[in-house]
Amino acid sequence: MLVRDIFRLSFHNLLLHKIRSLLTSLGVIFGVGSVISMLAISEGAKRQALEQIEAMGIDKIIVYSKPPALEGKDATSGQDASSVQSYGLTVKNRDYLRDFENVDMVTTMRNARKVILKGTRRLDVKVVSTDKEFLDETNSRIVEGRWLSTVDSKNKAMVCVIGRDVKRKLFALGGGSVIGEGITVENAIFQVVGVIENNLGTTFPELGSPNDMILIPSGTSEAVFGFYSVIREGRRGNIFNVEADVLIIKVSDISYIDNTAKRISSYLERERGESKDWGIQVPLDLLRQKEETQNIFTIVMGSIAGISLIVGGIGIMNIMLANVYERRKEIGTRRALGAKKRDILAQFLIETVFLTSLGGVIGIGVGLVISQIVARYADWPIAVSHFGILLSISISGVVGVVFGTYPAWKAAQQNPIDALRSE
Repeated sequence: MLVRDIFRLSFHNLLLHKIRSLLTSLGVIFGVGSVISMLAISEGAKRQALEQIEAMGIDKIIVYSKPPALEGKDATSGQDASSVQSYGLTVKNRDYLRDFENVDMVTTMRNARKVILKGTRRLDVKVVSTDKEFLDETNSRIVEGRWLSTVDSKNKAMVCVIGRDVKRKLFALGGGSVIGEGITVENAIFQVVGVIENNLGTTFPELGSPNDMILIPSGTSEAVFGFYSVIREGRRGNIFNVEADVLIIKVSDISYIDNTAKRISSYLERERGESKDWGIQVPLDLLRQKEETQNIFTIVMGSIAGISLIVGGIGIMNIMLANVYERRKEIGTRRALGAKKRDILAQFLIETVFLTSLGGVIGIGVGLVISQIVARYADWPIAVSHFGILLSISISGVVGVVFGTYPAWKAAQQNPIDALRSE
């Protein structure tokens, strides 16, 4: 029997039972749909997490100050109306690290710990002094005005650059320009000279996102505020003495970044003693760990979705077995007219593979729709990969072969005389 005749006969039989064919494919449709949607959701989450880590720079080491833990004590017990809290990294530490081998640059960030108000409402905004390298080292960009210059710091200019979200919180001007506007920080007034934004999700320990910062020149901060910051809550006041909150250390050779991080840790452990008032992050290590975690998550999600494909395949096998017994007269007639076992085997196998492949194609559409619904209403990132689509189509074809072989073999083994005698 010619191959084209086997295909024509298989498709003709499927078209004679359209509803049954569609219902047979439902298991594969929803199985492939779940595979596509789950892989898209997990891949979207993976890419978002990795982009946020990469935004910090895989050639960077982040060293930061953190308040030391108060073991067994209440944070306010035994304190006077005003208390001084000195902790964290110092200028001396920063200068020493600049001379380290494999250290190319050290960018300093310091939280001035000033309260920013809009009317009587306290805003979640930080006043941070930094260097001119900050913009490039944090993958941020100027969207309005200019960036802080070396001259601003040297001349102690009363200027600032604000983050995108600070503009919205303080001025709420929509698309209007805020260049030249003034921002009052305690008794000082800073003129806005630029607006930056960071769309990569970059965040820093204890400081947060550049989008929520008012950035001022380091020279201006030291001249106006010094290193001591007073925060008052009611009658109680706390004085903080932190010389550097975050040091962004850029390495010259990324292949030695782990060794450099270990040397920095050893130096700070020796220098800071038992204070435990500092921490260190290596974005490259975080990237590796996150990739491993996300890969495991993707495998688990794909496996769960794959189970539904197996269930759909078992359903197809059961229906095709029932189909064999329903069509025993057809099989007997064809065998009596000269059809060989391999012709019967090929016909039923083609029918099964076509049903699963069609279900795979429809399932891809279902998966894409589910992914878009999740992205829109759950506000989750999604990323549909061509690999996932090809994998789903391939799996659906394999399911057809695996679960269609036995019913096809069973059909081919039918005795034509017994088949013709059956009612």
